[in-house]
Amino acid sequence: MAFSELSRPWRARGHSNPRGGLLLCHGFTGSPQSLRPWAEHHAALGWEVELPLLPGHGSTWQELASTRWEQWYCTVRSAALALSEETGPIAIGGLSMGGALTLALAEDPDLRGRIAAIVAVNPGMTLPAVARFAGVLGRIVPTIPGIGSDVALPGASEEAYERTPLRAVAQLRELFAVTRRELGAVEVPLLLATSPQDHTVPARDSDLVAAGVRGPVERLPLPRSYHLATLDHDAELLLESSARFLDRHVPLPGARR
Repeated sequence: MAFSELSRPWRARGHSNPRGGLLLCHGFTGSPQSLRPWAEHHAALGWEVELPLLPGHGSTWQELASTRWEQWYCTVRSAALALSEETGPIAIGGLSMGGALTLALAEDPDLRGRIAAIVAVNPGMTLPAVARFAGVLGRIVPTIPGIGSDVALPGASEEAYERTPLRAVAQLRELFAVTRRELGAVEVPLLLATSPQDHTVPARDSDLVAAGVRGPVERLPLPRSYHLATLDHDAELLLESSARFLDRHVPLPGARR
């Protein structure tokens, strides 16, 4: 598909009295477009927002097929380090694979003290058993149908690839496995938002996260939304809940805990 300006990296900087730093991570085969409402909502509240485009995304599925999960992680890790240098301890939020990246950042010992709170929306932690063979199958069948636009709201859609490269699915499986193994290292407060009617990521993945992390968890059901809750019926509920949660847990820039 053709990607619009909404799928490019986006940032909000230069608030005279910033509330804090917020890094957002989009999902697999998607783009920043799926998180623009979240980014713009929090920017209007004074947050310095960073919304990067992950390597291999917003271009062609062939480019995604040639990337590794470490490249996705290094992109958001570098953004987290840079943003925390500017504002002090930051908030991080993510959707789907972006939720897994959010949790992976909170597990990183080098980011301890730089992350104050996280918000994960329908985070992915597992894939069907057949995904174990995605790397091998990808040599024979390069792609499968796309997974984008799982939205209940009429007229809403996601800018995402129409085909999913199996080589990238193999990388996604590795990211999920690495993140799942280290969930016990997550000690910062977590807002965990889950759509029971998600057709892309099973709701039980959120239960795995809630059971695995060591920090305090606040659960937020999104009963009227499918996977892309940031574009769906519960978007307003999600964004307002995120803002309240982060206000409670992220210190003001320069403030001492």
